[in-house]
Amino acid sequence: MSCRHHKLRHMGSRQRGAALIVALLVFAIAAALMVGLQRDFTLHMERGRNGFLQEQAWVYLQGAENLATMALRLDAQQDTETDRTRDDLSEQWAQEATPYPLDEQGWLMGELEDLQGRFNVNNLVNPTKQPESDSVTEVKQTLGAGEIRLSSDQQQFIRLLQSLEGVDIDLSLAQTLTAAVIDFIDADDSPQANGAEAEGYRNLVPAYRPANQPLASVSELRAVKGVTPEIYNALAPFVSVWPPGGSLLNIHTAPTVVLRSLNVDDRLDPLSANEAGRLDELRAAGELVDIDALLSEPVFSGGAIEGLRGRLGESSSWFLLTAQVELAGREQHLVSVLERDGQIIRSRYRSLGEL
Repeated sequence: MSCRHHKLRHMGSRQRGAALIVALLVFAIAAALMVGLQRDFTLHMERGRNGFLQEQAWVYLQGAENLATMALRLDAQQDTETDRTRDDLSEQWAQEATPYPLDEQGWLMGELEDLQGRFNVNNLVNPTKQPESDSVTEVKQTLGAGEIRLSSDQQQFIRLLQSLEGVDIDLSLAQTLTAAVIDFIDADDSPQANGAEAEGYRNLVPAYRPANQPLASVSELRAVKGVTPEIYNALAPFVSVWPPGGSLLNIHTAPTVVLRSLNVDDRLDPLSANEAGRLDELRAAGELVDIDALLSEPVFSGGAIEGLRGRLGESSSWFLLTAQVELAGREQHLVSVLERDGQIIRSRYRSLGEL
């Protein structure tokens, strides 16, 4: 009897030990589930918060676009009332942006820029309309290993490349890059001298094809053979692809680097920084009232200017809105291309990245 009683006591101890182990396992599983649920709940809340902030930021950016639309519409209305046919940097839409504080302890800022103050890259293949007396203003120049007849727009782009700050681009490299951009855009598969068509891109790693059509984004220039990141970063602020069919350059809004790209028709060297700086000073003083006043300056004497004249304008229809908003320490950006037709404003392109 005592032996049986001892066995029963031993079995009871083993069962209690097993029950304790099971209880510990259940507790461990429950704790793991709680930790998992807490993690999932935290992630879900964070996703929800991020989504809410993103939606809120987007609403603010749309508000900035609406304000830009109102500014451009008001400017058009004032131009109509005063019979004014030019757009310049003294107008309200062109004023420097200042951050606008938001109730959510953030800020909103938007800035408008005249895209027709930039060089339109699509003009390289779709030339700007020239005056009837100079419908084909071309100059025979050496480009790479051969000769090519350069349009007025192509000459200007070569000068623009040589005017860029922070990169060293001489005439030879500027001609090579211009040929590469032309080949990237034009529809044929015949390379310019020292240019690059489909065959040149198929040999790259990774291989790809040229656009063979007007550029839809300035960022496409990154894919042009020979355009390094340094060259692209220096060039991007001074070029546009809008409108796709090409446009005139507004002399009243073009930055100094773009002013340097203006020269008489038979010159491929740009104006000096001092010459362009003087033009900018005269413009700010109100002395360059129109295209005739600009072209009467001594820097444009001694050569033909009809091709140059045919690429210049004084009013603009295409504008770039760059807007930023900060909420909860996070920034979001909007790039919007706005077309103005009278008092009708249309958004033609939106991006959360770059133009």
